[in-house]
Amino acid sequence: MKLPISMNYFLFLVVSILMLLPATSQTKESLSNLPFEAIRDSINTYLYTNTEKSLTAAKAYVLKAQQENDAENEWLGMESIALNQITARDYKNANEVAVQLLEFARINNLDKLEMRSLAFLGDLQLVVTSSEEQLRYYNELLALAEARENDEYREAALNKIANIMDLSGATEKAVAIRKQTITYYQNRPIDTSYTQKDKNSALLRSYNLLGTSYLNADQIDSAKIAVKQTKELVTKELDSCYATFHYVLDGEIAFMEARFDAARNSYKKAYAVCPSDYDIVALNKAYTFGKVEVGAENYQEAIRILQQGLDNYQVTAAEEGFMKDYYEQLAEAYKHTGDFERASYYFEKYLTTQEEYDKLKDSAKQVILADERAAFKREFDELKAEKEYGQNKLNYFLLGASLIILVLLFLLLKFYRTKKQNEAKFEALLAKINAAKTPEEIIDTKDEELEEKGSQDVSEEIKKQILEGLGKLEKKEYFLQQDCNSYNVAKKIGTNTSYLSKVINSHYGKNFNTYINDLRINYAIVRLKNDVLFRSYSIQSIAEELGYKSADSFTKYFKKDTGLNPSFYIKNIKNIA
Repeated sequence: MKLPISMNYFLFLVVSILMLLPATSQTKESLSNLPFEAIRDSINTYLYTNTEKSLTAAKAYVLKAQQENDAENEWLGMESIALNQITARDYKNANEVAVQLLEFARINNLDKLEMRSLAFLGDLQLVVTSSEEQLRYYNELLALAEARENDEYREAALNKIANIMDLSGATEKAVAIRKQTITYYQNRPIDTSYTQKDKNSALLRSYNLLGTSYLNADQIDSAKIAVKQTKELVTKELDSCYATFHYVLDGEIAFMEARFDAARNSYKKAYAVCPSDYDIVALNKAYTFGKVEVGAENYQEAIRILQQGLDNYQVTAAEEGFMKDYYEQLAEAYKHTGDFERASYYFEKYLTTQEEYDKLKDSAKQVILADERAAFKREFDELKAEKEYGQNKLNYFLLGASLIILVLLFLLLKFYRTKKQNEAKFEALLAKINAAKTPEEIIDTKDEELEEKGSQDVSEEIKKQILEGLGKLEKKEYFLQQDCNSYNVAKKIGTNTSYLSKVINSHYGKNFNTYINDLRINYAIVRLKNDVLFRSYSIQSIAEELGYKSADSFTKYFKKDTGLNPSFYIKNIKNIA
């Protein structure tokens, strides 16, 4: 399921790199007489059920490889030991073996296994050291893969780096990498080493990662497009477990949109299509269904699910740093049931693990934690006092209820006043639109302070050239391009930025940026009024159409010039257009 990003990475670590290898009560010496494939089957059979037998088989695998002087299989046996330690949650020793794996691969010139070692080590660092150390291994893997022209590991390294970008908040960069990977797999030709099934599974995983990145950035519409792609790929003769990618992403979108029944159903399908008894998967399942119940305000059920999952798993000290979101959900559930003691306990654990997790990301900010702790304590004290007040002082309760009603009335009056003001502004804007002969007359801002004080040193011929050039660019709607700046405009007209600014200042009474913004806002006002399809776009998409890099920039300038939010204008223009 899509976990909080901390638990998501932790699950990725302990599940996605596990891929091995039953032994009977035999010793490693007797097991080493068996073929490699038989020993590997033994490791796989007991990897999750009997650590001792699985470890014995892994050591037998190493012993057999040493006896046969087989470096590659010796490496695989050592990796099996490390994987066994991960399932036992002994991450420190697993990391020590992983370091030996890298050194062994390099000494024996095992190029692909060297890259696999770097990926393995990078995954482990999030638990044993820091995300900074993790990124170091991934960058080393990327450099090595590019030097050896190994596309498979290059894409793996890029996507692992993108995971860290998501973790740090640099989601735009992560999205760019995900899209690059999708393009690579789409264009890679089919051959004996890369079948159509390989292509479909690689694309499905890549679209899932892309959708997850979009969700981390709250870009739900874009995530829905990725979900559509995963759904189409799931139907193309892939193992049933691949459907998990689709159901998880679909469930997370439903959860973020507060469609809790739909989220619950999607998550149920995800766990049903590829069941697992592995304990970290059970913990993940508890978190996923627990957070849905918290969102749906079924707090007692949320507590039952989350507490049972936590009690069954028994989190180790090394794993505490990844449990912050789990503890936060438990604190929230207990708080709403009135169990303030348990709520306080888990909120403190949340804050502690938040600190640990921030250390892993090298971005701890104690002042934020202090503010969070203080804010929670205030809310905690208020809720506790309110409960005691209600039990002991009925008259105080009535007084409090009266005050709440007064506050609600005040807010209601304020809402209607704001609504009336916005309606008046809208009518005024509509009048300006109807009165304007050209869009440029709707919004015509004048700057009090101009960049260039005068244009006396600009000849009339040059002024004419600049104004004519601006007119042509306006007709071509160049102002809608994101690269529309004074330098590029001057270059297209055949002048310099100083002359351009002076002419705009003197002729229009405004600075260059104001001039461009007025053109964009006037364009938006008119097109939103006349174009039904354009009105259906998201604010982000509208902003990009106008040449703004973000929805915030567009909203800021639209409100500055019209006094209205774009959403209010769009809603009301629909009623008259």
